[in-house]
Amino acid sequence: MNEHYEKYKNLYDILAVLILWAVLYALCPSFDKTVNASHTAEGITTLALAIGLVIWLMPVFVGAIGAFAMFFTSPIFKRRWRKFQSLKRGYYSFILIITLFILSFFAEFFINGNAIFVKYKGNIKFTLFSNSRAKDFGMKGYGSPNYRTMKELYKKNNKDRAERINSNKATESDLEYQKNNWGDDWVIMPIYPYGDIESLLDDLPCRPPHPPTWHEKEWRKSYFEEALYDVPENRPSDDTIKNEYKHPEWVGLEDPQLYYFMSLKGLLPLKNGVKKPTGFHLLGTDDRGRDVFARMVYGFRISMAFALIVTFFSYIIGITIGAMLGYYGGWFDIIVQRIVEIWSAMPFLYTVMIFAAIMIPNFWMLVGILVLFGWMGMTYYIRAEFLREKSKDYVAAARAIGCTDSTIIFKHILPNALTPVISFAPFAIVANISSLVSLDFLGFGLPAPTSSWGELLGQGLANLTKPWLILSPITAFFVTLLLVSFIGEAIREAFDPKQYSRLR
Repeated sequence: MNEHYEKYKNLYDILAVLILWAVLYALCPSFDKTVNASHTAEGITTLALAIGLVIWLMPVFVGAIGAFAMFFTSPIFKRRWRKFQSLKRGYYSFILIITLFILSFFAEFFINGNAIFVKYKGNIKFTLFSNSRAKDFGMKGYGSPNYRTMKELYKKNNKDRAERINSNKATESDLEYQKNNWGDDWVIMPIYPYGDIESLLDDLPCRPPHPPTWHEKEWRKSYFEEALYDVPENRPSDDTIKNEYKHPEWVGLEDPQLYYFMSLKGLLPLKNGVKKPTGFHLLGTDDRGRDVFARMVYGFRISMAFALIVTFFSYIIGITIGAMLGYYGGWFDIIVQRIVEIWSAMPFLYTVMIFAAIMIPNFWMLVGILVLFGWMGMTYYIRAEFLREKSKDYVAAARAIGCTDSTIIFKHILPNALTPVISFAPFAIVANISSLVSLDFLGFGLPAPTSSWGELLGQGLANLTKPWLILSPITAFFVTLLLVSFIGEAIREAFDPKQYSRLR
């Protein structure tokens, strides 16, 4: 990697500057909430920052990639990987969570309120990521269409059109379809046809949060709470309660309590005009009528991506600083260690609260804050590894043949010092997922209407009588952290340094 980079150094540096400049410039408006800064000033500032970061970080980044490549291709890592595969609980957890994370990037194709394809008047359109109007597909109203309603309407129109043509009562529109050979109109929906930010208040009765559609008892309770049952004028007789309803324990109850129990057993009819829930909502809806299962899936993708990105950048900074501290030592080590200790004493939550008060939190802002406060832990481990490794004979041999400090750090010592990095990575991911969920729960996390497990936990706390709201995110959070913990346990055992000797 280092040789290839040195050969095309100018090309790689220019590409890195352009990419980093584009990223910084795109993020710049997110920080410009009160001052209407000039676009020229923003462009010059971000370009200067991008050039500085590339000059400083590119050699470190390339060296780190080379060190990781040497580590993952070494014979000792291959033996450790075979050991990890033999630990079935951790290995299967790794396969499962990687599979789920990859599938979550295609969630729009499986869980979405938008149709995948729509055929209308012979034209097939890919609508999954489009902002099509209802009028474009022959629907009434303005804005985006309800594709579920459109699907049912097309089925009905296709059936009616066929009947009119067969009975020689075709309209001009029917004849147009027949003449142009357009065939039937159709809509292909995802398997789970509900989006994560789509409100379902028009599709479901009662006030949100709505229970899961399969939970009949909870729906009956909701109907009773909103007085949607047709309560009889006269109380049922005791004989009817005993013999017909077969619940003698209801005899003697007050009328409201009796009717409540009757409603839970489905013994009361609904009022005229009250519609039953349509569709299938696996985990019900939240307090804004949005499907909980859809928000759980999208929230998993956000949580995992957030944790991986924060862990990656925290490790880059922590490994770099820890490597320099352990390799150079002396006054440099003492001074930087004191700076690290002072920085680690900064209150993380107060900092997030200050940023949230100044600007609207977003994904990358939270990533940046957590990276600023999350790199110190790995610094100590890498520093200790370098302090031990730099006294080995292979480091002295590298110095003797004239290797530069950066070559010794990244090509010789770092591949032999990555065991704690790999071992602690799953637990760092667990901590970062927990941090995002906690910030969302406290209201300092991702802005609405972003799908978030922490926001669902907050809704569950505010609606303790709606158990699906609190149980769904807690269960998903528990299972995800359990799987990652299993992975971490297996990695720790597979990478146990007592089993394999280090290079000397």
